[in-house]
Amino acid sequence: MTVAQGGPSVEPHGPDGDAALARVAYRIAPVLGPSSPLGGPDGRHWAEAGAAERAWLSGLPRLGGHLELRCTGGESGRIRAALLARGVAAAPERAVDAARALVGDALPPHVVAAPADVAEELYPIGTAPAVLDLYEVRKQLRQYRLAAPGAPRLMATVAVPLGPGGSWEAVWAELARQPVPTCLAVSLEPFALPTGASRLLGRFADTYGQLACASVGSPVWGQARRGDPAAEAGQRFFEDALHRYQGRVFRLRMLLAAAGPIPPILPELLAGLVGGEAVRLRTDAQRARAWHDFSTLGLDPLPDSHRPTGAPDTEWTELEQELVGLVDLDEATAALRLPYEFPGRTGRLFARLPETPTPSTPPAPGDLPTLH
Repeated sequence: MTVAQGGPSVEPHGPDGDAALARVAYRIAPVLGPSSPLGGPDGRHWAEAGAAERAWLSGLPRLGGHLELRCTGGESGRIRAALLARGVAAAPERAVDAARALVGDALPPHVVAAPADVAEELYPIGTAPAVLDLYEVRKQLRQYRLAAPGAPRLMATVAVPLGPGGSWEAVWAELARQPVPTCLAVSLEPFALPTGASRLLGRFADTYGQLACASVGSPVWGQARRGDPAAEAGQRFFEDALHRYQGRVFRLRMLLAAAGPIPPILPELLAGLVGGEAVRLRTDAQRARAWHDFSTLGLDPLPDSHRPTGAPDTEWTELEQELVGLVDLDEATAALRLPYEFPGRTGRLFARLPETPTPSTPPAPGDLPTLH
């Protein structure tokens, strides 16, 4: 469907205020009825929707700004869905263009959109809820102890790629029934690995490949050894990364934020669907970072705390830290799923679009609420 352009918010940006930051917002809802292209509830609905969303994401700009899907449930029993985008440029008009380009001129045909009030969509659970609970869903990190003699590390660590787990119905149904306002925010920022990253990934793969090789030993002295399975896992991970992150690459964040305690079943369902790991944010630093990003439409890299357990700095490089927060186009499509519904479903999960948005002035973010 064609996207109508709504009123953006623009503010000075940068250390000297010499740039402009623009935000735009759109309410979205699934198309439902005889004209729905998704077919019946036989599994094709989400597969066809996923293919359309992959094509949409593949056409977005490669660098600059970021896009966020917010699905908010609780109290009403229906999910309020919105797309927000943020762009930065030297001039306000260019910043607005950059933000709008991240939504695109046309969304997949199974959703409709309407311009929305940026301030309202920035604070779907309130500006300062008395109680705030926060979870992130991140890639799983798996560690394998290296057995090869002369290995430069004790452990090989790999990040498990995200994958499509099928229908989102269970996640959305659980989100809709939350007793307090609860928002699932999925952010994607087009990204490119720095110059020289491919060479470094290749070196990692080669090093692990050498450690993974079996040794036949000497007919006199023996000492033959089998290949090291841990090194093989490391080799596969870096060879995969070398190819996976040469195409469309995004920095990803999946956040659950609620104005009250989040039942563990919701983050567990979400993590299980995409093959990730649910992490409850407990420390003040983690919570402050997540709340600031949520209330300003920011997207910081994953914190250094998301690393292998007990890994010293010598065994965990900046490149590896960056990799665990990146996704390719297929992973991005698995993580950011637009609303879909199909004829024959009992009840609607998603709210319809409002008649017209009501403009307002963006409020200042409140203090970080306490975690109970």
